[in-house]
Amino acid sequence: MSAPAPRVRRALAEWPEALEAAVTKCSAWKSVHVLRETGSTQDHARQLEVGAVVTTGRQTSGRGRLGRDWIDTGEDGLAMTLNVASQPSERLALGVAIAVAEAVEDLCRAATGAAPLVGLKWPNDLMIATKKIGGILSERLAKIDHVGIGVNCTQTSFPRELAARATSLALSGFTVDRLDLACAILQRIDHWLVATDEQIATAFARRDALCGTRAAFRTPEGVVEGVVVRIDPVQGLVVRTSRGDQKLAAATTSVLVPEDRL
Repeated sequence: MSAPAPRVRRALAEWPEALEAAVTKCSAWKSVHVLRETGSTQDHARQLEVGAVVTTGRQTSGRGRLGRDWIDTGEDGLAMTLNVASQPSERLALGVAIAVAEAVEDLCRAATGAAPLVGLKWPNDLMIATKKIGGILSERLAKIDHVGIGVNCTQTSFPRELAARATSLALSGFTVDRLDLACAILQRIDHWLVATDEQIATAFARRDALCGTRAAFRTPEGVVEGVVVRIDPVQGLVVRTSRGDQKLAAATTSVLVPEDRL
């Protein structure tokens, strides 16, 4: 096994200028807010307008979907929140996931000539092989979708309880600066926000880590178990169960991992 790639960390003082330059190439983003440290970029973004970009040198109290914690890993991860005018939640979740996956691959390829295949596990996990490198959290407030993005960049280890299912770009053999990644993500999301539903469905299907597998899901109505048929930017997740096909919304559904079912 090769040693982890060396860490890359550009000074936080460079971030505003670089991000503002990236924003000028996009139509969706209007302002940049770089925080030295914050509890949560999601919470800070709630005070801002559509088109705001919020990121930080360190996020100490991040959160994932459905109230889960996002582990603080110091200055090794990228944490950012983007304010988007509200649109169908299924479409937004898939489009952003595709964009982040493409940004990761493009940046790795530009730096090293090779890239990991970033898979997408509905509704919000970014995967390399069977391990998670990032996640997406979308929260709606006052007709603004606050889209939180977290990507593991230069971590060389994880707490014992996460080590079996989490990884980073460094642990996968790729040297990535998180500021460069943030800039790439802004440009790719700008593209996918205006893509058609058909384009989103096709691109997501190429990366889909869940379709065709049997899985169990927690929903407000109880646990649903079956084979995943498809993931659609309008309908959400379609699962074939013993009682027929069921459609599950991303906003209220989570995939049960084995330990959840014990």
